[in-house]
Amino acid sequence: MKKLILLVLVSTFVFAQDKDVLSNTKKQIIDLKDKQIKQKEKTNKYNWLTDININSSINEDNKDIKTKDYSISISQDLFRFGGISSQIQYAKELKKLELLDLKKNTKEDLNSLYSLIIDIKLDEIKLKQNVLNLENSQIDVEHKKSEYDNGEVGITDLNDAIMKRNELSDSQKQIELSKLQNISEIKKYSDNKYSKISIPNVKLMSKKLFLENSTSVNYAKVNTNVNKQLYKIKKSDYLPKLTANAKYGYSKSDLTDGDDSYNYGLSISVPLSYTSNNDIEQKRLDYLISKQDLMDEVVNAKVKYDKALLSIKNYKKRINLAKQDIKLYSQLLEVNQDEYNAGYKTIDDVTTIKNSMKIRQLDIKTYKLNIKKQILSLYFAIK
Repeated sequence: MKKLILLVLVSTFVFAQDKDVLSNTKKQIIDLKDKQIKQKEKTNKYNWLTDININSSINEDNKDIKTKDYSISISQDLFRFGGISSQIQYAKELKKLELLDLKKNTKEDLNSLYSLIIDIKLDEIKLKQNVLNLENSQIDVEHKKSEYDNGEVGITDLNDAIMKRNELSDSQKQIELSKLQNISEIKKYSDNKYSKISIPNVKLMSKKLFLENSTSVNYAKVNTNVNKQLYKIKKSDYLPKLTANAKYGYSKSDLTDGDDSYNYGLSISVPLSYTSNNDIEQKRLDYLISKQDLMDEVVNAKVKYDKALLSIKNYKKRINLAKQDIKLYSQLLEVNQDEYNAGYKTIDDVTTIKNSMKIRQLDIKTYKLNIKKQILSLYFAIK
């Protein structure tokens, strides 16, 4: 329970901070929608109250006698077999649903924003790796050309080395384009420069906490409650209702002094409709469907968490493999450096191993960023 409360508090605090990175336009839309939802709740909450009618009229007959009439009346339902209480509860549940939907959409925008920032960082790492691969490839081309000139390899081997270098050069342009496109895409979500936006530092939560706080699951729960209240309201629409009626009137003419009148009472009415059963059944089915949607959403949330966890575990394994490779490259570098100093190896051998080791070191940074991306996708999927 303490973990749950702490998670909610931290999530709320970080969410408030994260929301600040969104563009002014998006923040204004969020604030306006928030106000709209709260105003809508007030309207729905008191929707069962009847308007008070105020009427006035001035009439003149063929004898030029003027008559003035004024009246105020109300016809208010007092009892609807649960319809009134259901209407009030419906307003509360609908407000929860719409606020959850607003928060869900906001967090989706934030997740998209931070995913783009991570993608840019990944592109930057790929560019560094590509430069190192290009350097290694150029060394390979020069070696293959020398071997070809000496008749040690055929033209196919040299051509393959050249083609690989060309592919890496083309890849460099593609990565640069990807980075520029991602930077441009960020403008949809934020007015800030991507380099000025800090990625939230959040840890992987347990599956239990994720399912308890999943926005989509909680949205489905509240949606079930909304449909339940709508079902109750629809049933009450076709049951007897008790109504209080009251009217006060005042009349004055050129021939008479003012005269007032009033009446009040209670009435019971029962609506008869050919389609009542169909209307009620439709709302009942809506309610039953929403309950099944909830069960389906729980399954989807479990799958989402499991997939993220599998990806995280896979990246961690790849980090360990990269560390093993780095250790091996470090040993090879030490040997080749000694042999180069002794004149047995060329500087190209040393450079190739150094570059390969740097590439694997950058791989680790890539894997860690992808792990962070998976964790953030879960974090922005909770309320």
